[in-house]
Amino acid sequence: MTDLRNTIFDNLSGFEALMHKIPGYKGYKEKEMRREADALLRQHLAAQYEAQLRRASDVASQMLTGPGMSQLAELDKGNTRLQTFIDKIKTAGQGYAGLFDAIKVKEDELDRLYEFDNQMLLQADSVAAAIDALQTALDGGDASAVAPAVRGYVKVVTDASAQFDQRRDVLTGLA
Repeated sequence: MTDLRNTIFDNLSGFEALMHKIPGYKGYKEKEMRREADALLRQHLAAQYEAQLRRASDVASQMLTGPGMSQLAELDKGNTRLQTFIDKIKTAGQGYAGLFDAIKVKEDELDRLYEFDNQMLLQADSVAAAIDALQTALDGGDASAVAPAVRGYVKVVTDASAQFDQRRDVLTGLA
């Protein structure tokens, strides 16, 4: 995926380029553009996970009959966790700090936040692979292969959500 920070910086209008020459405005605007790039990245990230949730829901409908029916409740638990995780992504903070906050958010922290969110795209690939493994187990018709595949899916979703929970540490410099 292209770096959205560069895309936003490259698409400044003439007026915005002129405003960059005002003392103090340039730094403010660059911070805002970093936050905007991260927000766009998180929208893309949420869309990637939503696509995987749709796939997992399709797999759940296939499990209504056949060898996977006994694992349907466990798969639903994973789907609920994935939906909660998607909601966390959509509502995550953009790196603002109040005027009197003890922790100030600087440009390098915003860049680390963007890189952290970008790394979460790899977790989306892991979720997709877990759903692929589950689909393969269902297609094989082997009931003994479905349960481990469902557990694998739930674990990958849980791990991705736990990793995203560390996002606040990136902002505070603890990560």
